[in-house]
Amino acid sequence: KQSVYRGAAIYRNESTDGGASFGPDIKLADHSCECCRIALAPEPGGSLAAMWRHVFEPNERDHAFALLGSGPSGTERATQDHWAVDGCPHHGPGLIPARSGGYHAVWFGVRDGVSAVRYGRLDTAGRAVGEVRPLPDTRAEHADLAGSGDALAIVWRSFDGQATVLRAWLSRDAGRSFRLRDLGRTEDDNDHPRVLVHQGRMFAVWRTRKEIRIEPLDP
Repeated sequence: KQSVYRGAAIYRNESTDGGASFGPDIKLADHSCECCRIALAPEPGGSLAAMWRHVFEPNERDHAFALLGSGPSGTERATQDHWAVDGCPHHGPGLIPARSGGYHAVWFGVRDGVSAVRYGRLDTAGRAVGEVRPLPDTRAEHADLAGSGDALAIVWRSFDGQATVLRAWLSRDAGRSFRLRDLGRTEDDNDHPRVLVHQGRMFAVWRTRKEIRIEPLDP
């Protein structure tokens, strides 16, 4: 009897000539969640780290982590929400390197019956370390994050039933403490916000039907 294949496979490919050519497709892992975006972040060795929603046995949609170096790399379970759901939540994670080592991460999940976007730290191998904290907004969705030195910014959108609010959680001390800011509001259709760093400063980028908003994020 053929077993049921859970989720989809994750593959990697790379170019060493600026995108002019690529090597072979290499399978990174079986049983990823089908639709959530994959987060990529640079790692100190010059390669990349990946974090994605994974289908852990029997059917828990937590997140996995792997280094994308030239040699073989194992897959680490990065989050421990133990959310059993038979479907893809369409909520991919965010991942950036931490100045002190390891990574900052944000992700959406259900833990002990409570749904939330959460923030936590991962070590250099992708294992969770320290406290995991939900964002201070029960309606938070599609969070993104960026850092510059010890400054860290997490942005997300939040629908209150009438309008969508762009919000940010800002830290000056590498995520030990945060302050909350509202950045904008719209009743129009809008896209997922993103965070970018330009010349050491962080900015939120948010596209609505009428405009593309760029909001400075000074912690």
